Amino acid sequence: MCLLLLSPATRAQQTGIDSLQFNLNAHLQRDTVRVDLLNQLSRLYFTKDAGIAARLGEEALSISNELGYVKGKIWATRNLALVENTKGNLDKQLQLTFTALKLAEAQGEPRTLGILNNDVGNIFTEQNSPRDALIYLLKSLQIKEQLKETPEISKTLNNIGSAYIALKKTDSALLYLTRSEKLKLSLRDERGLAYTYENMGIVAMLEHRYQTALRYHELSARYYKNTDNQPGITKASLNLAEVQTLLGDLNSAEKNLDTALAINSKLGNVKNEMIYYKIRSRLDSARHDYASALKHYQAFSERNIDYFNIEKLRQISRSTMKYETEKKQRENVMLKKEQQLHLATIQQQRVLVLSGAALFLALLLITAMVYRLYKHQQELYQQLNSKNQEVSLQNHIILEQNATLENLNQVKDKIFSVISHDLRSPLAILEGLLFLLKDEKIDAQQFRFYTDELWRDVKNTAYMMDNMLQWASNQMKGISVKADDFDLTLLLNQEFELLQTMARQKDVKLTHELKNAILVYADPDMIRLVLRNLINNAIKFTPGGGEIVLKAQLEKGEAQVSVKDNGTGIPTDDQHRIFSNIYYSTTGTRNEKGCGLGLHLSKDFVERNHGHIWFESKPGEGSCFSFTVPLSDEQEINARGYTVVLQDNPVSGMSVLRR
Repeated sequence: MCLLLLSPATRAQQTGIDSLQFNLNAHLQRDTVRVDLLNQLSRLYFTKDAGIAARLGEEALSISNELGYVKGKIWATRNLALVENTKGNLDKQLQLTFTALKLAEAQGEPRTLGILNNDVGNIFTEQNSPRDALIYLLKSLQIKEQLKETPEISKTLNNIGSAYIALKKTDSALLYLTRSEKLKLSLRDERGLAYTYENMGIVAMLEHRYQTALRYHELSARYYKNTDNQPGITKASLNLAEVQTLLGDLNSAEKNLDTALAINSKLGNVKNEMIYYKIRSRLDSARHDYASALKHYQAFSERNIDYFNIEKLRQISRSTMKYETEKKQRENVMLKKEQQLHLATIQQQRVLVLSGAALFLALLLITAMVYRLYKHQQELYQQLNSKNQEVSLQNHIILEQNATLENLNQVKDKIFSVISHDLRSPLAILEGLLFLLKDEKIDAQQFRFYTDELWRDVKNTAYMMDNMLQWASNQMKGISVKADDFDLTLLLNQEFELLQTMARQKDVKLTHELKNAILVYADPDMIRLVLRNLINNAIKFTPGGGEIVLKAQLEKGEAQVSVKDNGTGIPTDDQHRIFSNIYYSTTGTRNEKGCGLGLHLSKDFVERNHGHIWFESKPGEGSCFSFTVPLSDEQEINARGYTVVLQDNPVSGMSVLRR
C-alpha cells in the first residue's frame, strides 16, 4: 500500500532497490557478481542516503582490489565521487573521478568514457570553471551520440546548458536545455527532468522572468520529491525561496528556506548553507527586519569568504602544478641535450678509435697523422669539459631563478591570505551597512550605532594594509634607510591624537611621559611605523578600563622607548614566536584582527637603524615592548653635560633644546 501511494518513478526506483538488495543478501560470495550488485545499489542510494551509498561503494572497491576487477574499481570509485558531491567536497570528487577516468581510458570502453567525461565537466561547472567544463562535456556528447544512447545524451545536453549558464550565455543554455527536455519527456525521465527544469528556472531568473522561473522551479521541486532526491530537494527549496522573495510571497519563501535548512543539516553542504543565509538576509530585509538581515548577511559573508579561500587555494594549487610541470619539462630538455652531447661524444670517440686502429695497421709509417688525431681528441675532451661547465652554470642559474620564484610566490600567498582573511571581512560588513543605508532600509540613527565599531575596524584595516605594503616592498625589492636627525617627541605627538581616539573607543587610557625634545638619528618613517605598531598592539590587547603608558630615557648614546600596558599579556608558549620569521597573529580583546606582520616588520626596521627591540610579558598582567634608537650628535653632546635650555617653539608649540 505504501508503494501505491508513491509516484511511478519512485515506485520503480524503490522496486529496483528492493530487488537488488534481495539479490545482494542472497549472494554472499566475494566475487565480481557481488561487486556489480553493490555498485548498482550504491548508484541508486547516493541521492537518497549518502551514508549507505558510501558504505556499499567502499565494499565494492575493496572486493575489486582483491580480485583485480578493473570494471568494478571504476564504478565503485565513481559512486564514491558522487557521494562526495552531496557533501559539497568538489575537490575530492574531482580527484576520485579522474582516478576512475584513467582506469577507463586504459580499458578503452566508450560508454564508460562518455559518462566519466560528463562527470568531470559537471564538477568543473560547479567549481566555476565552465570553459574547462565544456571541453569534457562536448567530448562526452560526441561519444554518446556515436553510441546513440538517448538517456545519456539528454543528461549531457542538460549539463552543457549548465556550463553556458555559468558563462551567462542564456540563449545558448536554453538551446541545449530545450533539446534535453524534449528527450527526457519522450523517455518519461522524471529524475532527469528535475535537473533540466531547475536549470531552465535559473535561466528565467537571469532574464528577470520571475513568474516563468517560479513555474520551472515548482516543476523541478515536484520531480525531485517524486524521485526522493534529497540534495535536489534542498536546491529546489532554495531556488523557490529566492524567486518567492522577489515576488513578495514571503511566507512561502520562509517555509522553503526551513525545508532546505533541515535537509542540508544532514547533508552538510557548505555551498547550500552559504546560499541559505544570502536568501534569508534578503527575506529579512523585505520584512524590514534589518537587524536580522544584517546578522544573516554577515553569516553569508563569512561563509562566502571561506568559499573564496577554497577557490583561491584551488587556483594556487593549479598554478603550482603548472609551474612544476613546466619546470620538469625544462629539466627534461636539459637532460636530453646533455644525453645527446654525451652520445655524440661517445660516437666521435668510437670513430676516432676505429680510424686510429685502421691507420695503425695500414700505415705504421704515418706517425705524424696519428699524433694529430691524438691532439684532436684532446681538444674534443677540452670542448666537452667546457660544455659540461656551461651546462652546470645554466643549472645553477635555473636553481637560483626557482628560489627567487618560490620566494615571490610566498610573498604573493601572504598578500592573498591577508586580503582574503583580514581585509575582506570589514569591507563586507561596510558593504552590508551601506546596502541597507542606500535602499533606505536603515535610518541614520541606526547607522551611527555601528559607526564607532566600523571606524575602528576600517582604521585597523588601514594599519594592516600599511604593514602589508611595507613588508611586501621589503621582501620584493628591499627598503633603503633614509636616516636623518629628528625630534622623537614631535613625531610621537603627530600620531598620538589618532591613537588616543582609538584607545578612547575601547575605554583605554593612553598617556606618554615624553615632555622634552629627544633628538635621534634614524629613518623617521620607519620609527613612526614602529611606534604606531607597538601602541596599536597595546590597544588591541588591553581591555576596557586598562592603561597604556609610553616612557623614554637616554643612556649610552641611545634613546630607549617603552610601551607598557596592563592588558592580557602573551601566553608563555607563544612568546618565542613574537619576533621570529613565523607570522604570529591573534585576535584582540574585541576580536580585532591583524596580519602577523607588525612586530616582525618593527624588529627589522629597528635593527636597520642600529637599534634593538625586546619585550617582557606576563599572561594576565600585561606586556612591555621596548626599543632603542641612536641619539643625534647634538642630543648626545647635551646628554654629556653641556648646558641645556628648554625654549618654546613659537611655530609648533613644542619645547626644543638649545645649547
